[in-house]
Amino acid sequence: MKILNIVDVNIVKVVLSKYYIAKEVEYEFTYPDVSSARKHIEDFKPDIIVIQSRLMYTDVAGFLNMMEIEINSDIVVFMIQDDPELKKELEGPLSRYKSVNFATRDNFINLFDSILPKKEPFPEQPLKKGAEKDSRKSLLYVDDSPVMHHFVRSALENSGYDLIEAMDGEEGYLKYCEHLPNIIVTDIEMPKMNGLDLCRKIKENNKGRFIPIVILSSKSQPVDIDTAFNFGADDYLVKPVTPEKLIEKIKDYFAVLDRKKRNKILVVDDSKVSAEMITHALTKNSHNVIMVPDGNEALEIAVKERPEIIITDIDIPGMNGYELIKQVREKPEIKDVSVIMMSNRDKKSDIKKSEKLGVAKYFVKPFDIEKLVIIVEQLLLERYNIYKKEYEYMLSTIKALITALEARDEYTKGHTHRVSKYALMLGSYMGLSSFELDKLEIAANLHDIGKIGVRDDILLKPGKLSDDEYASIQEHAVIGAEILRPLNSLNDVVPLILFHHERWDGAGYPSMIKGNDIPLGARIIAVADSFDAITSDRPYRKALPEKKAIEIIKGNIGTQFCPKCAEAFLELSEKHSIISE
Repeated sequence: MKILNIVDVNIVKVVLSKYYIAKEVEYEFTYPDVSSARKHIEDFKPDIIVIQSRLMYTDVAGFLNMMEIEINSDIVVFMIQDDPELKKELEGPLSRYKSVNFATRDNFINLFDSILPKKEPFPEQPLKKGAEKDSRKSLLYVDDSPVMHHFVRSALENSGYDLIEAMDGEEGYLKYCEHLPNIIVTDIEMPKMNGLDLCRKIKENNKGRFIPIVILSSKSQPVDIDTAFNFGADDYLVKPVTPEKLIEKIKDYFAVLDRKKRNKILVVDDSKVSAEMITHALTKNSHNVIMVPDGNEALEIAVKERPEIIITDIDIPGMNGYELIKQVREKPEIKDVSVIMMSNRDKKSDIKKSEKLGVAKYFVKPFDIEKLVIIVEQLLLERYNIYKKEYEYMLSTIKALITALEARDEYTKGHTHRVSKYALMLGSYMGLSSFELDKLEIAANLHDIGKIGVRDDILLKPGKLSDDEYASIQEHAVIGAEILRPLNSLNDVVPLILFHHERWDGAGYPSMIKGNDIPLGARIIAVADSFDAITSDRPYRKALPEKKAIEIIKGNIGTQFCPKCAEAFLELSEKHSIISE
């Protein structure tokens, strides 16, 4: 089976190529240029021609007629959006062709599944005994260039990632089976097995687990990039690449993995078979799934767990799906949850009723589980994009506020920025997830917000503080927590601000808690805050050198500072100057 795709919109290429990869077909892409398309048809002799419903220079029928050659292929018109009027307009002019089908992003899978042969997967490589199935923050790099291995090794040196290396495709696949890394970065041209075949083999034999594969290659032509995506690659970087660009790309994909594990999906269905199938498909894709058979129980769990998505049948015990979603919309803490509804009912009235309740998608049983998974991914991505925008806006507002507050004291200008920088360096080195780093960044930027409630004559006093004045300074942690406590979006951040002056031995303030009872983020901020305080000018003394600050932190491991955080900070300082970072 051969398929020629005449398209000029990248999203169409991505949709089609992701589907084709697992099928036993030959396929090519070409732009809607008449001479190029004619040559492809004559040389490639496709069984099917896929052509966009909207072309840049002419209509579909006119374009096919302009090629002035006999076309014996089936025609599939790919509609980016379902357009009944355009479909009706094209049916007449295209009626002379062998067979014409209209496909959209919603139905093209069913259409192609009905006409394309199934492909047998590669023989499965057995996992080695003891292989970890959920190795945290591990990355496999595959390339036959020792120079590139040195480059990647150096770029990731202080990133907190576990780097696994292979020198060719075959070794890369064996290392994949042995370690099951979270992310794979690979070159294309390598001995024994090239990067494209490695990519295809991994994608088809990964037990359904989401594993991002990034191609890092010197091939920069559009056809090379298209081919890589056709083989299942998730991203493409062109050599040479800067260490910063590589790290940024890797962080992006670890953020995706982190969201998948953290996001909760509530599946409500009293059919055990249906619920198990949905749960299995979502779990395979690394999602965190809660399965409930009853509407009343589902509402209780939704309020308690606050899922990002609820997938519910209509006809369930306790309360039906409509009543469940109505109740959900009335609960302030979960009213914005995304909802997918499924049912045997296929009446328009049911679909309309679900739309009024803000249901994102309505599936009529039986349906393709893979389509459900795709919709779940889209909804989660939309929610994340909203969160990211809100987070960036909040952070910029916070930084503006802190800049204004620090203007009252020339000695602490830039203190918040530096503490945030040091805390994020340490948090990344210790392997915190992207979500944990987001919380840490906000907390580090707000750790001294409570000093707004401390009088200037105390805060700026150049001499030694009295006991009462020192007690007033200590209150800033509590004041900061109280200022932020009404903000629900900062619930996870407040403890980091409240406890950032606690000590590992319990002699800190304000609560005198100790050890692991102190949140990890607060322990990290404590190290960063102390380091900057030691290396900065203060009203009562001049800054001390970085080396002296490191010695002070080392001397207080296990008393003032958490051993895990302080030792990681010392390791980081041995590799690079903290201040110059």
